[in-house]
Amino acid sequence: MHITYDYEIELKKKHINDLFKSFHVGEIELSRMYNPYNYRNKSQMTYKLSKSKNIVCGLYEEFSHNIITADNNILQSKKANEVISALNKVLTKNKISVYDEKTRTGLLRHVFIRYGFNTKELMLVLVTNGEMFPGRNNVLKDLNKLDLGITTIVQNFNTRDTSIVLGDKEKVLYGPGFIYETVGDYKFKISPRSFFQVNTFGMKILYEKAIELAKLSKNDIVIDAYCGVGTISIFLSKYVKQVYGVEINRGAIKDAIINQKINDRNNIEFIADDATNFITKLAKTREKIDVVVMDPPREGSTKAFINAIKYLNVKKVIYISCNPDTLKRDLYQFFENDYNLECMHAVDMFPRTLHLETIAVLKLDDELEYLENLVKENKKNNTKKYNENKLRYIPKADIEMMREDRYEAEGFKNNKKKKY
Repeated sequence: MHITYDYEIELKKKHINDLFKSFHVGEIELSRMYNPYNYRNKSQMTYKLSKSKNIVCGLYEEFSHNIITADNNILQSKKANEVISALNKVLTKNKISVYDEKTRTGLLRHVFIRYGFNTKELMLVLVTNGEMFPGRNNVLKDLNKLDLGITTIVQNFNTRDTSIVLGDKEKVLYGPGFIYETVGDYKFKISPRSFFQVNTFGMKILYEKAIELAKLSKNDIVIDAYCGVGTISIFLSKYVKQVYGVEINRGAIKDAIINQKINDRNNIEFIADDATNFITKLAKTREKIDVVVMDPPREGSTKAFINAIKYLNVKKVIYISCNPDTLKRDLYQFFENDYNLECMHAVDMFPRTLHLETIAVLKLDDELEYLENLVKENKKNNTKKYNENKLRYIPKADIEMMREDRYEAEGFKNNKKKKY
């Protein structure tokens, strides 16, 4: 690498602090990794034929479909590098054809590996252009002879004209079709298409820091949006009364339910649904939710999701983001909904790349919480029947009048808090 890891940390810390400087949240600290190399538990590479007609694989060049071959990837696990190198020799020996994007012919498209750093279990996924796999038995036999420590082998079918690696269907060729990994005190089942943070050691640092900053209560009811296989939900469950984990990937939810049983956590309910749909439905029934923990994909959250959080009167939001730019965009939407930014912290989950994870803790404005509770109390004490599901949003003009009344009653001057 052309710069040291220490200098990389300095650059990242400067970037994240410059990006959020206008929010006046104080200096954002950045947690670094102990080892910035060979940390990825997930590896994926695309196949092509070399000029010498050997099967090779590599990564797409940025903003293109040109494949740059890589014999030894310094970011993925050493075990994954070892298995991929051996696999390529086996594929060449058995004359397995590779996929051609232009003609859409050929068999092998990608290799995909998940590795458990703590359990030493390894999943090998071969992504093929259809279900037919001529020479499959010979490939399996040759891999078995090499004694590579492979726990399971899965064939995934992807016939779509896309650069997305995994298709929707698969077949287990060897072993159980999944692996286990441990993070902290917990054990997790991981399937080929399940979301699982790529940095096992960084994941523990990230979740423990998020829980520390959240200052949770034993009586809190929490939503874990975009929950994947339930890693954050299970970490949270130790500190709160109830967790609802929401994830659109049904396969991941199945694994999450299994992970809940493995770890004997009885205060979690997992729901297979789009996070925005789920929380919007809760908003309509005015369910009591104290905290929302959200870890959306790189494109960030949605306005509907953030608006529903406000409508639910959620006191606290823990936003975990892998994209600071979309986090910044979404924070403005939270500010519009009367949330204040309490603190932020960054974790270098992706050393030797441009990316990092950021934690933002937001709290509902105390004034607004007080005023809305006052409205509810007045409605409750009213002799007329009132449908709680139709509780109106307090107009801004009413809020200003109520603020003035509160300031006067409590002896305050008209000095409103800044949100950021």
